[in-house]
Amino acid sequence: MSCPCEGYRVFIGLGSNMGDRLRNLREALRLLQNNGITVLRVSALYESDPVDTPDPQPPYLNAVAEVKTDLPLATLLTVLEGIERALGRYTKGDRRPRPIDLDILWAEGQRVSDERLTVPHPRLWERLFVLLPLSELVAELDGRSLEEAIRQRQPYQRVWKVSEQGWQR
Repeated sequence: MSCPCEGYRVFIGLGSNMGDRLRNLREALRLLQNNGITVLRVSALYESDPVDTPDPQPPYLNAVAEVKTDLPLATLLTVLEGIERALGRYTKGDRRPRPIDLDILWAEGQRVSDERLTVPHPRLWERLFVLLPLSELVAELDGRSLEEAIRQRQPYQRVWKVSEQGWQR
């Protein structure tokens, strides 16, 4: 996966708990690249119990991708929402099962807080299913240790590694 000389790094959380979860994640990565977003690295796959859902749901497959883009964050969000729709997700924020969920977790040198988007993601440090795969790609963000955040969350959330890196092929 080649790296363009311009742009900035972004970490994107990927999750799926509907349909062929692995295929959904692979297809999301392919569609990112088809939209001019360079995928630099991808974490291993993790499985997790759903968090903060109103009804019982199937477990999620989760990963984090490090990408490089020159798109403004608002445009990147629009691209991610388009990919979600293309893969069968038509609603946001309802906490129901979904074929794909793509979240901007953190963006190099970028801070946004408006009605549509908050970066860094407001629950980044609360979710073990994000912290574990993210910790494979980076040791700290904004001077904060991912290892320490993981230690604080492990007693409260069930997340387990199901495959090593290289699953996206």
